[in-house]
Amino acid sequence: MTQDEINYSKHVEQRIEERQLEKNWIVETVLNPDKTIVKSENEVHYFKKFIKLAGKFLKVVFNPIKKLVVTAHFDEKMTKSDKK
Repeated sequence: MTQDEINYSKHVEQRIEERQLEKNWIVETVLNPDKTIVKSENEVHYFKKFIKLAGKFLKVVFNPIKKLVVTAHFDEKMTKSDKK
């Protein structure tokens, strides 16, 4: 999959603006995750640690069938557990 094949839901477009996320962070998380959790065939959770962002983990919920980013946010649980 390439960056150009990734689509964004209306929901995540709003969240990107509200949460001051950058699409390149989302692309990096989907294409090169540090951790992947497959919830179902149409829902995968990708996690990526961003050192330049104080070591925060970005979580991206992705539908691989539609190649659609459903939502994205910094995951505090993952970030805290990583610092223990």
